[in-house]
Amino acid sequence: MKKLAFLIAVAIVGFALALLGLMIVAGSVGGTTDATSCALSNTQKPSADDITATATTTTNADCGASATATLPSSPLVDNGLPSDYMIPADAAAPETVAITYALAQLGKPYLWGGVGPDAFDCSGLTMMAWAQAGVTLLHYTGDQINEGAPVSHYADISPGDLVLVPGSDGTVVNPGHVGLYIGDGLVESAVDVRYGVVVQPYTQFISGGLSAIRHVV
Repeated sequence: MKKLAFLIAVAIVGFALALLGLMIVAGSVGGTTDATSCALSNTQKPSADDITATATTTTNADCGASATATLPSSPLVDNGLPSDYMIPADAAAPETVAITYALAQLGKPYLWGGVGPDAFDCSGLTMMAWAQAGVTLLHYTGDQINEGAPVSHYADISPGDLVLVPGSDGTVVNPGHVGLYIGDGLVESAVDVRYGVVVQPYTQFISGGLSAIRHVV
């Protein structure tokens, strides 16, 4: 009897391990491998200094956030938006819609996986901004680098374009952070749990490297 019970226990453990393996494989389907590993890569809670007014619920709140090189070097006033900013007059109607939505989210907290209305991560913000204009983007920076059409030079950038950079957990080839170009040399993004959704100069945003600029429409 004891031997039979032991064999049954071994079989149960083997089945559980096989099921876990299938779950891991399933989690890597559809371009979500990096997102899944990102969510599991850090099980420590952010320090008290990094938590904004709204605490995040993810265990890896900075995953996919802006890299240290691209963070604001001084306190932001009005979430980084210049007082004289206006949406560029040459912005197309869909671009104006996307930017208007994004600007309305300024000051909201960063939440990994967040798609609003109360908190966003970087690709969640760009995805939801363009959704208002009827354009569907995938909610993953690694996918958004393939959205729309490539822009070869900054001189050709348009309002509403996606600006992709390595971020805190990516590389130039595989970016981990994305922002929305709003014109006048400015980029808006959900930076991290300390800064939330803010506007930064383009030059500062890409100071850690530029992966791509993508023209959405």
